[in-house]
Amino acid sequence: MRGFNVRLLMLHSDYFKYQVVERTRFSEDVDEAEKSGIINEPVLVVFVCSEKVDEAGASQVARKAAEEIINIASQVGTDNVVLHSFAHLSNSLSSPKIAKKIIGEIHQNLSSRGYRSVKTPFGWRDTFELRVKSHPVSKVSRKILPE
Repeated sequence: MRGFNVRLLMLHSDYFKYQVVERTRFSEDVDEAEKSGIINEPVLVVFVCSEKVDEAGASQVARKAAEEIINIASQVGTDNVVLHSFAHLSNSLSSPKIAKKIIGEIHQNLSSRGYRSVKTPFGWRDTFELRVKSHPVSKVSRKILPE
């Protein structure tokens, strides 16, 4: 049975800081201001990984992923969300084009619903720093499947 398998690792954090270090062949173009950032408020950091099977239903899976992110964000009491592409959650990756599309649509969905959503630059080698909280919903992973 074919399904959608976007994987999310969500960490409720005190802060999130990132800096791009090196381009890859998949790096999107970003201006200097986007190459680093820090969110100093409680934030839900979402590591996003899309898989090959997601290519047939990217918009559907992005919508479902946004709903799950909203669910967890409401449980932890934050409207700050960072979306960070993280290919390390799977060995069956979608194309970079589809991964960017899914993250972009998740970002748009969150923003349109009043969340302060930040996307880190796609495809760059980077460093990041965060401090994860400790409570029952501070560390959550999800595999987004079809209805």
